[in-house]
Amino acid sequence: MNRNIFFILFSLLLLFTLVLCNTDYYKTLNIPKNASPEQIKRAFKELTKKYHPDRNKGNKAEAEKKYSQISHAYEILSDEKKRSIYDRYGEEGLKQHERGGHPGGGGFGGDIFSDIFGGGGGFHFNFGDPFGGMGGDNNDNEEEEFKGPELRIPLEVTLENLYNGKLMTFRRVRTAHESGAKPKKCECRNKAIKVVVMNGVMKRITENNCEECKNRFNVIQKATALTIQIDKGMRDGEEIVFYGEGDATRSHRSGDLIFVLKARPHQTFVRQNDDLKMKLQISLKESLTGLVKVIKHLDGRKLTVKIDDVIKPGSIRVLKGEGMPRKDSSAKGDLYIEFDVVFPNTLTNEQKQELSKIL
Repeated sequence: MNRNIFFILFSLLLLFTLVLCNTDYYKTLNIPKNASPEQIKRAFKELTKKYHPDRNKGNKAEAEKKYSQISHAYEILSDEKKRSIYDRYGEEGLKQHERGGHPGGGGFGGDIFSDIFGGGGGFHFNFGDPFGGMGGDNNDNEEEEFKGPELRIPLEVTLENLYNGKLMTFRRVRTAHESGAKPKKCECRNKAIKVVVMNGVMKRITENNCEECKNRFNVIQKATALTIQIDKGMRDGEEIVFYGEGDATRSHRSGDLIFVLKARPHQTFVRQNDDLKMKLQISLKESLTGLVKVIKHLDGRKLTVKIDDVIKPGSIRVLKGEGMPRKDSSAKGDLYIEFDVVFPNTLTNEQKQELSKIL
């Protein structure tokens, strides 16, 4: 009996450890957990361009590591069966699935890249021409050329949202192209190509005054619903990117939709990095004789603060581990409580005499 209990406890501990150690493939690709196959494909394509080692020669080792992680995450999430297993059982479930004799795969096989970028027999980048973008096939160059600007939208969140995490649904009607739409061909020569560097990545922008080129696509109005995942510990100003979910035009494909988190001020707490700060008003009597106060935290818990010592005005007490969650970690910052002693406006002569005797 004792052996069975030990085995169960050991199994639970092992399972808990495996869950903590799991790689979050959705975070690797910067997509929500309900991302569509098209969103997964767009994210993979954008990130492999950004982190390709040939574009990060100053930090090639780190780029190769990131590139490998992105490729492996795409391999799992783009495969319907593997994604289903990963969603239910995590990374360890995938490993067990592969050990059970099911065909797995890893690394950088041609199937992954040909699925995304077209062509067969593997995938190749070409950086010989600085105006050629990422090289590859003509479809890749064409998409880069016609990609529209980013659409940035401020997203108001509460401090509770950033502490607890939250799934939010964002609905909008956007201007889009029909699925699989190809640009109308034009042989004009009114193109002016310039190269700009955005976020450390070289991009080319095509300017064109040709009226035919400006109407290369037919546009439609499309209702979309996006699930935005606010992770615990995210910060004010942090960005959540949905690749290819911006607005399209008659001359350009959809750019990226970027939500920029904007934290609302909280009535009790002020955030500073991973720490929380607050002011607690107390009476003169409480500052001299001690107090018991209850503070409602951001997750609804009630923290009891008990102090028997004399509390000086402006003094600070620290509650360890009661600050904001640290992103991608189980640790938390600290909560700093500053005491604001409220003095009485007046004292009677009798009160003054009593205080004189005591103090």
